[in-house]
Amino acid sequence: MMPKTKRFLIKWSERLFWLLILFFCVWLNVHRFNHNTYANYEKAVDYGRVREEKEVINPVIAAVFYAGKQEVKTSVASYMNHLDNYNTRNVKMAVVPEFITPESQKVLEKLYREIKKHNKINYIVLVHHRSGDIAAHENLLRQNFQTDEVELSDMSENAAQTEKNIEAFLQDPESFVVFAADLQKDIKTPTQNVLINEAIYFAQKNHYKIHIFDEVDTQLAKAWEEDYAAWFDDERKEESRLVQQKNNLETYIDHYGDELRTYFVVNFNLPRESEALWPEKTADNYRLFDRGYIYVRFFTEGHHEIFSRAKVGKNKGVVVGIIEIARKAAKKIRQPVESVKIYLLTDLEKIEKDENAPLVNYFERDDGIYVQYQKRIALLAADERPENENDLRIMLWQRAQIPSDAADKDIGFYRFKTVEINYEN
Repeated sequence: MMPKTKRFLIKWSERLFWLLILFFCVWLNVHRFNHNTYANYEKAVDYGRVREEKEVINPVIAAVFYAGKQEVKTSVASYMNHLDNYNTRNVKMAVVPEFITPESQKVLEKLYREIKKHNKINYIVLVHHRSGDIAAHENLLRQNFQTDEVELSDMSENAAQTEKNIEAFLQDPESFVVFAADLQKDIKTPTQNVLINEAIYFAQKNHYKIHIFDEVDTQLAKAWEEDYAAWFDDERKEESRLVQQKNNLETYIDHYGDELRTYFVVNFNLPRESEALWPEKTADNYRLFDRGYIYVRFFTEGHHEIFSRAKVGKNKGVVVGIIEIARKAAKKIRQPVESVKIYLLTDLEKIEKDENAPLVNYFERDDGIYVQYQKRIALLAADERPENENDLRIMLWQRAQIPSDAADKDIGFYRFKTVEINYEN
């Protein structure tokens, strides 16, 4: 071959190669655009840590009055005294939100626990109007103070006599008076709320000091972007990363589990030659496309497993992975399917295994296991993982086709947790 001809062929071969690469990239992106399979930046395991829409955070404010010397005040604003260290002993009164919401309930539970910790209270009077969540307030007081001695007092009925009764209760060292009112309104100006005025009246008369219990909400507002729910749960701060991710996935399933199951069933039941049915990404369902790891197992009669497939490390949207596995199973499976288990996985956490330590020692009851040897991989969900060391190794080594003489130091061991979406045919 002439050198000139050889250079010509090499040059055009390179051009053709790069042209094919360009064509493939264009085709792939057109395909993804047409089928709307782009994954979100968000991960499903972080669901609940990303605010899905802007929400107004209304403060939950409670006022706590305790016995002590204090000059006469004329409004709630003049009583406000934010102290880092405040005396929670000798608590006599509290003004709490009249309506119980998930946020106010958390705040009040914390407040009541703090009060109960430092005060002996045997009798409680709940002063209220006819509006508000009176039954919920009563139940909250009974539960947190562990007493049935809770008396309801409607301030709209015979106010003069009610005032005398409240004053008598305040003189009892083991009584506690709770006013169900709204401190969010007119907090910096003299209020028109009768119950708050009554609370101020008794505070003036008995020279009570006050603490405004709203520090919780200041921190709440700051913590919202990070993890709103986690701030309230003291135990959660000590939970492992996988447990937190599992909790987030459970919330994700609560919101989108039914929709994911529907897309799985529809695509699994399509004829083998049909194209997949993809959801159209909207403002309501875009979180279906959060990135996630998927593992699906198919069972026939007698709960006999006939097929399984996983999408791990693919950076695919959850719904995309589920649909792809459904279509793969529809083409592969020839037997009737009785039930299906769809697992959403947390991230994989690498195990730093001692060479001679049993593998089973590194797992909690709800941990699955993932192994990687060179390019060979296998995984077992928690409910299929043998508890016996020998059985576990046999199953993993067979699934991943790991040579029997492979050393543990050459194998990557990982643990993960799962949440499930079940489907019975």
